Amino acid sequence: MRPVSLSNLATPFERGVRTVVVHHRSLSAPVTDLLAVVVCAVYAAQAFQTVRWGAPSVFVATNYAYLSVPWLAWPLSPLLHGGLVHVVPNLLTLLAFGRIVEAHLTTHRFAAMAAVAAVASIAALAGWGLVFGSRPYVAAYGISGVVFAAGGFAVVHFPAHKQVTDLELLAVLFGVCAVALTGVESVGAAVSLSPAGVNVGHVMGLAVGLGTAALAGDCADVTVVEPSPDAGPDPASSSEPTGADGSPSASDGGGHHPRSDSDGPTQRSDSDRGWPGGGSE
Repeated sequence: MRPVSLSNLATPFERGVRTVVVHHRSLSAPVTDLLAVVVCAVYAAQAFQTVRWGAPSVFVATNYAYLSVPWLAWPLSPLLHGGLVHVVPNLLTLLAFGRIVEAHLTTHRFAAMAAVAAVASIAALAGWGLVFGSRPYVAAYGISGVVFAAGGFAVVHFPAHKQVTDLELLAVLFGVCAVALTGVESVGAAVSLSPAGVNVGHVMGLAVGLGTAALAGDCADVTVVEPSPDAGPDPASSSEPTGADGSPSASDGGGHHPRSDSDGPTQRSDSDRGWPGGGSE
C-alpha cells in the first residue's frame, strides 16, 4: 500500500506484475464482465453482417447500418465498433480499468455511471457531428465513453485515499493519461480552429466519471489477494509481496477521433462500391 505520488505512479509494478494480475483477477465486477461479453457478441454479429452484405470492411458495414437500419444501429451504438483496431483497445481498457472501478462502487452505481457515460458520449458525438460535420448524416458508436468515465473516476477518487494498491495506482495513471489526451485534443482543436478535432465522446465520458467521483464519496475496503507463496518469487518483482489489505478506493463509449477509422464521427469519403463513409466513438 502506497500513497498516490509522482514517484509511485512511475513505478506501479513495484511489488511485481503477478501481484497486480492476481489482485485484478480477484475483483468482483459483474457489470464490466457482462458488458465485455456483450460487446464481443455484438462485434461477432457485425462481422457476420459485413460478410452477408458483401461490404469491404466492418467499418463500412457499420456506417451503412446507420442508413439502412437506423432504428437498430442507434440503440446499439455504444456496443458497435468499426473494426478490430477499434474494439480490441476498447475491450482491453474496459476490462483492465472498468473492473477496478466497479470493485469500489456498488453494482447499481457503476451500472448507472456506465449507462450515463455511454449514452452521453454517443449523444455528444452525434450532435458534434451534425454541427461540424460535412455530411447530411452521422454515425457515432463505441464503448470508450465508459472507459474514459472509469479513468475520470480513478483520477479523482483514488488520490483522496491515504494509501492505495499498485492496481489502483495503475488506474490513476490511466486516468491521468485520459485527462492529458482530451486536453491535448482540445488545445489542438482550438489552435487549429478545427472543432471536429475534439473527441467529445471522450470528453463527455471523462466528465461523467469525474462527476460520479465527486458524488460517490468514500467506498468499502477491497481485499487484496496475494499470489500463493508456493508459486515462487515473481521474476518481474524486486521485492516479495507483503500480503497487505486493499484500501478504500474507487474509480466506466467508444473511442472516437473524427479523422480515424476507429473513433469519432469521422468524415470519410465513400468507397468505390458506393458504401457510405461515417465514424465511430
